[in-house]
Amino acid sequence: MIGLFLNLLDTQSEKDKFAKLYDKYKNLLYWISYGKTQSCQDAEECVQETFFYVAKHFEKIGDVNSNKTKGYLATIVTGFSIDVYNKSKKYDRIDIENNNRAENLSYFDNIETVELSSAIEGVLSEEEKIYIYLKYAYGYKSAEIAEIYNVTDISVRKKLERAKAKLKKYFEEETND
Repeated sequence: MIGLFLNLLDTQSEKDKFAKLYDKYKNLLYWISYGKTQSCQDAEECVQETFFYVAKHFEKIGDVNSNKTKGYLATIVTGFSIDVYNKSKKYDRIDIENNNRAENLSYFDNIETVELSSAIEGVLSEEEKIYIYLKYAYGYKSAEIAEIYNVTDISVRKKLERAKAKLKKYFEEETND
């Protein structure tokens, strides 16, 4: 299967690097995906989708052994896994109109990184965490996130806005207590 991914890469050094990446992380990604989907077949599909996406966007991969690369891959496979799980449960995604789209991130500027990270882990759903991490930790545009998970750009932006609103509400409640 790895041969299909290697065909998407141009140089031999990229192919060697991808092979190393694949060998290093395939089992970890399977374990993460299986934990979300509880299905061997779905987990394998999610891992393959992750590597296919990575091969298409290989320029985003830095050092194969870095924690950033490991986190990036884990985030991507988790998103695919949640998507597959939701589809298997016939979960319908409903875009709720949010009139508060112009919310500014400057609200979060005065919050310590540790506090923000803790709030993200405690307040947001898995899907919201993935979108937040891809957008703000890895620098993806909402259109790129939409492409990864096969949803609309508008849907991604709405989910990001709802996630930021949840975080803002959390911090407002914390300061009022």
